[in-house]
Amino acid sequence: MKINISGLSEGAHQYERSGSAGEVGFGPNFIGDVLANITLEKSTHQIVATVTASVKGVFICDRCASEFSDSVKTRFTVVFTWEQTEETVEDDDFRILRKDENEIDFSSFVNEYLTLSVPLKLLCKNNCVIPEHIQAKQESVDPRWEKLRILKQTEKN
Repeated sequence: MKINISGLSEGAHQYERSGSAGEVGFGPNFIGDVLANITLEKSTHQIVATVTASVKGVFICDRCASEFSDSVKTRFTVVFTWEQTEETVEDDDFRILRKDENEIDFSSFVNEYLTLSVPLKLLCKNNCVIPEHIQAKQESVDPRWEKLRILKQTEKN
């Protein structure tokens, strides 16, 4: 997912890049191609990159424990500059390029932002319910917790 920036004229430039999930650094939970639409807006002292990316992932539902696939999407912006002053500090969304750098590799950015876009609670569908055979197992309470269950019921009433 590299873009050659040598000789890039000022203004907006559109790019589409793709690569297999493995090439972009994803593990076996991600399948197919990673698609990225990248807009570079170049000015005299910086390049502002706006990236929209997506990949298909295979996950395990947190409620019913069934396997499902879903698309993960993200959108982010990164600023690149060549100027380095004493106040300039590099961070996640602001990068300093060497004067001799001719290309920018977006693979690590895309990997990081798509990984962060995976929901914390993975559900195969919005109305997914816990299967009855799992609910039955949950009803058998360890006797050491019985007093806590009684206290919880008392608070509800």
